[in-house]
Amino acid sequence: MRGRSVHIDWESGHGPFTAPISAAGSALAVSYAAAAAGVAPWWGAAVAAAGLAGSHIAGRRAGAGRGDLVLRAAAWLGAGGWCSWAMTVGPWSGERLAALGAGAVALGTAMAGNRAARRRREAARTAEAAAEAHATLQHRYRKLAAEWQARFDRVAGLEGVQVVGVEMWEHGGGFTLEARLPEGGYTWRHVQRVQDGLAGDARLPHGCTVEITEGVDRGSFLANVETENQVAGEPRMYPDDYSPRSYNDGLPLGVHRDGTECAPVCRQLTGITVGRRGSGKTNVMHVEIAGEVRMVDALVWVIDLNGGGLALPWLRAWHKAGRPGRPPIDWVADTPEKVLELAEALLRISKARKPGYADLMIEANDDKLPVSPQVPAIITNADEIAELYSGKARRNPTLRRAGDALLHVVELARAVACNLMASALRATGDVLEEPQLVVQSGLKIGMQSDEREINYLMGWGDRIKPEDMPEPGTGALKYLDQPARPFQAYRITPAEIAQLVVATADYRPELDELSRRAAGEAYERRWENTDHLFGIGPAPAPAAESAPEPEQRAVREGWTDPTAGWGKPAPAATTTDTDSAIADADAALRRIRGEIDDATTRDPELEAKARAIFEQGGLGYAPPAPVNDTAQQPSDDPRYPIVFDIVTKSGPAGIGPEAIRDAIARLHPGVDVPHAATIGRWLGADPRVHKPSYGRYAVHPANGDAP
Repeated sequence: MRGRSVHIDWESGHGPFTAPISAAGSALAVSYAAAAAGVAPWWGAAVAAAGLAGSHIAGRRAGAGRGDLVLRAAAWLGAGGWCSWAMTVGPWSGERLAALGAGAVALGTAMAGNRAARRRREAARTAEAAAEAHATLQHRYRKLAAEWQARFDRVAGLEGVQVVGVEMWEHGGGFTLEARLPEGGYTWRHVQRVQDGLAGDARLPHGCTVEITEGVDRGSFLANVETENQVAGEPRMYPDDYSPRSYNDGLPLGVHRDGTECAPVCRQLTGITVGRRGSGKTNVMHVEIAGEVRMVDALVWVIDLNGGGLALPWLRAWHKAGRPGRPPIDWVADTPEKVLELAEALLRISKARKPGYADLMIEANDDKLPVSPQVPAIITNADEIAELYSGKARRNPTLRRAGDALLHVVELARAVACNLMASALRATGDVLEEPQLVVQSGLKIGMQSDEREINYLMGWGDRIKPEDMPEPGTGALKYLDQPARPFQAYRITPAEIAQLVVATADYRPELDELSRRAAGEAYERRWENTDHLFGIGPAPAPAAESAPEPEQRAVREGWTDPTAGWGKPAPAATTTDTDSAIADADAALRRIRGEIDDATTRDPELEAKARAIFEQGGLGYAPPAPVNDTAQQPSDDPRYPIVFDIVTKSGPAGIGPEAIRDAIARLHPGVDVPHAATIGRWLGADPRVHKPSYGRYAVHPANGDAP
């Protein structure tokens, strides 16, 4: 075969096939040479006797068994006898050659049987040694096993728990017990409920816990008993292993109590990390990015409305290192407008990849996109996601659109490897108005927090307590439906980030062409006005905050709330301009009256309440003159043709003012949406319009043309 050479190992021993062939060939050659030279036949027997003696001595020194020694003796005696016979009458006869062949076959069979017997003896000795070691180990920890067996019975109330194994942790500080539950339908959950009680009964030091997890089957469990506080003192630094990884590998985040690495596989998962300020939440985000930049088949994007702070250590380290390779962060969005561009581009990519790479998934025989350096995953890390999903943020139209796009990505982009890793101070509804983000997160990380907050995120069945996270950097991790487990996150510093950026400079792929086309111009312009991210330019001045959309109350179509806007403060009045203040109050009262008139008839009691409100504020009150609706023609306002057009297209059933407002906001985003009361007055003054039912307006059939 080209490019290869045959190498014969002349030092290896013969096996059951080569040894008989070698022995037969040697005997034939020796006997032929001796017969031709006229050597006396007894020399064959003498040489065989000498070989037998030497082989026996060598075998005894090498520790050969009795069977090996007998086999060697038989081989030498047979070879010597045949050689003496062949030297007497000559080796080249059918009878002598047949005898030689039969002897070779017998030797090979005997060697094969002896080798099998030797292997069985060695396996038996190995098993015996292992059993002896296990018995010694069990004897060594027999007292410990019996102690915990009694503790399980006493604290959990389960009689008959059997501790069948004890394993001391390699790094010290604890041990793991393997136990079997008694009959009666018990599971490991029955023991998990009392794991705090087990720690108390064992008088473990403060900060040490007992962690109960699943066993090898549903009738077994493991108990990780921590005898020394492993999280106190110095933090665990991020490992200095910067070798390349894949998105299909685990993401190293820290270590569990038993010393095993906490490295969940995030290939199909959305992740959310929560924790109070100072709990190490942002550090966990940096640790996640550290694992992501080591992936040769993934791109890292960042959303951070706090000046892009999450990306700064990475991009500035890359700039100071001379910008080797490609940047560790492929896209940073640090303003509402940039976040919207990134989110919508990610959504377009998600939608384009499904049909665009269908053949690739079929070829891989998988319903997931096979990620590679040619078609990389896109991992979007969003710090303080509440800036997109809090109640205040959701009233900002730009942030609302961006948040909706990201939610759409979470819901449909699992298979095409476009995932979101987010963080928030809390996972409750007052911080995250969109529960879908929490529900769809298959990876949930809760850093140091109170019990109520952490169990709201994980679920009360996992029984995570503040004692499980005693210091910043400690928390709990829940992977899909598996039980939540406490862990200590790795600590990563800017200096190590700088080392990691340089070490992984050649790992990072480029966005595939299909995704680049779907992302469009926004992706090509992603590095515009970003000098501040690299520390080579001033941060851009913050844009003026856009006015939030007025909060709409949920009402039935065609109905206007007469109290809408009452809670809004009136324009501030100065003490030196009393007339202006009174005029403002009268204008507010006229507005209230207009809303009341649109929904119902004038209510004297409601007007009296309004009068009391103004008088309590120290303002004088004088009944305003009635508003002359006929003086305000509908065509005086440029928005009325839009309103009339919507009513015309609504058909004979008509449409209500609130529905008209929604249509204007959707179809004409640049138009200031008029109030429902204003719309009602306009339509009520138009003779071409009538009310087919309560609260709904329609155009008379004879007046269907727009003005």
